Amino acid sequence: MIWNDEFDLVYDDWMIMDNVELEKSYAAKELFQCVIKKYGDTAETKKKVDYLYEKALVLNQKLSMMLYAKYNIFKAKSDFESTQNMEFPALYGIGKTRILFYLESMIVFARNALDVAATVYSDLLLDKRLDSFNDFSKKIMKSTNTQLQSLKEYFLKNSDDGLCAYRLLCGLEKGRALRDIIIHQANVNLIYSEYRENSEKERLFLILKNEPLVDLDDFVYSFISEVDEIFSLTTRFCEQYIINNSSFTRKKAD
Repeated sequence: MIWNDEFDLVYDDWMIMDNVELEKSYAAKELFQCVIKKYGDTAETKKKVDYLYEKALVLNQKLSMMLYAKYNIFKAKSDFESTQNMEFPALYGIGKTRILFYLESMIVFARNALDVAATVYSDLLLDKRLDSFNDFSKKIMKSTNTQLQSLKEYFLKNSDDGLCAYRLLCGLEKGRALRDIIIHQANVNLIYSEYRENSEKERLFLILKNEPLVDLDDFVYSFISEVDEIFSLTTRFCEQYIINNSSFTRKKAD
């Protein structure tokens, strides 16, 4: 049985005139390798593996959209600031709209990606089908399975950090996640301010409830890095979990 490797096709730009240097994510491809490790390549598992492969492809596209949005945040911000006196910039109009559009898109697509991945992760670790990363991580945090302990500790640690991507995307209380605020309540709040006392120019900052102002550039870089960390760590954990349980099954059979 052969699955066509379509993961790189989302980066194919031979028909596109714009010069977009989009960074690549290998998270979806690596996650699908875990599916193969668990279910193999047999006629009996074909239906499930094909389903999870389609989920991995969707995840791949969501991540590319997240990274495209990230690329355009900086472009929109640069274009806007080129029209401003940066000693007294005024955030308004279509310039503000473009920055907000790409910033909120990046955040929403990141959460979309996690939710799609949750279907695969929950199958690999819990033998369940969950379509919410919030629900998946809650199941892990409430689990008494000692094999899940290190992943459980990772989610617990990050659930208390108000600025980390996991907390912003998967707030444990209704309405507290930044993604929920964007979808259901309000826009992200941005403001130009001095980045140090008596600075001649101002920078664009993100306003988060109960947190100090966050430099937008720093936030975007940290956010993408932490989203990548969530996928990387969870996928590596899945791989080791599958290996450990495969070894245990073989020992029992022997």
